[in-house]
Amino acid sequence: GQISAAALYPLNYLRAQLRKPFENFITSRSGPFAGEVELNSSRVYILPTRVGVIYSLLLLVLLVGSINYIKSLGFMLTFLLASLGMVGMLMTWRNLAGLKVKGLGATPVFAGEQARFNVQLENTTADHRYAISISSTEVSGDTVDIKPGTIATLSFPYITSRRGYLDPGRVRLQTDFPLGLFTAWTWVDLSMQCLVYPAPATAAVYVATTDDRAGEEQADGSGLEDFAGLRKAQPGDSLRRISWKAAARMDELYSKEFTGGQPERQWIDWNQLDEPSLEKRLSMMVKLVLDAQQAGRVYGLRLPKLQLDPANGQAHQHDCLRALALYELKT
Repeated sequence: GQISAAALYPLNYLRAQLRKPFENFITSRSGPFAGEVELNSSRVYILPTRVGVIYSLLLLVLLVGSINYIKSLGFMLTFLLASLGMVGMLMTWRNLAGLKVKGLGATPVFAGEQARFNVQLENTTADHRYAISISSTEVSGDTVDIKPGTIATLSFPYITSRRGYLDPGRVRLQTDFPLGLFTAWTWVDLSMQCLVYPAPATAAVYVATTDDRAGEEQADGSGLEDFAGLRKAQPGDSLRRISWKAAARMDELYSKEFTGGQPERQWIDWNQLDEPSLEKRLSMMVKLVLDAQQAGRVYGLRLPKLQLDPANGQAHQHDCLRALALYELKT
């Protein structure tokens, strides 16, 4: 029959059982918090480092030797070093306690890219804080010093894998200043989020619809624009703007440019893409949005149950990418 993990690894099992109450205690005080939180005495913890443990063993050896040989100087050295360690422990704890912490979130990124979350630390006391570092469950982040009455910002990276809103969970703030014998630390969940757009496809073909309009061009093909010249074709250019005569002559695609009219309008339509995979279709639409924005076109977005009217600019691009990032996801 099956043998339980407790029987196979009794020490690991015992360690996990002893750790559970401690982890539950920490979790109950780590949030999530909305807005700002102060690191008061109930949220800052302190433990000896490896160097601190060795230091404590050294003090024990000195104490035993002093008792054994009845050496007054040995007692003085032992108590002096012990006092130094106690003062260092208090300074380490005070270096972190009292700070105000606020999550600033992260700027949107595409899936597969590295998001960078920012956390603000405010020092409202008259003490100078040194070597405060931040980390997540994934990787370590920045380390900063904070002058009295000032604000500092720390950041840490987080690798994204899929679209939607990303929550990094708890972050760890810690310091071992000044002696490195103790580490003061805390876990806080600051309710931060990062919007992750779908990763853009490497290529996507723009299929013109009957609603598309090239500048002020009308449905019958007439227009008020003046021909201005040719430029090298870019991904996402309308096939109606391609100069096929120039392409046949120079073996390279060129697009026609016009002046005096409105920018070319384009609809990025869910139903115009022949791709059965949901995620791949979203990636293709992201690519079309980026190409249309780069080309300066006025473009709109059509999704099942959602339509964004044609516009242009960074805000409109963000609205389109956000709609694609959250499509069929619970927000």
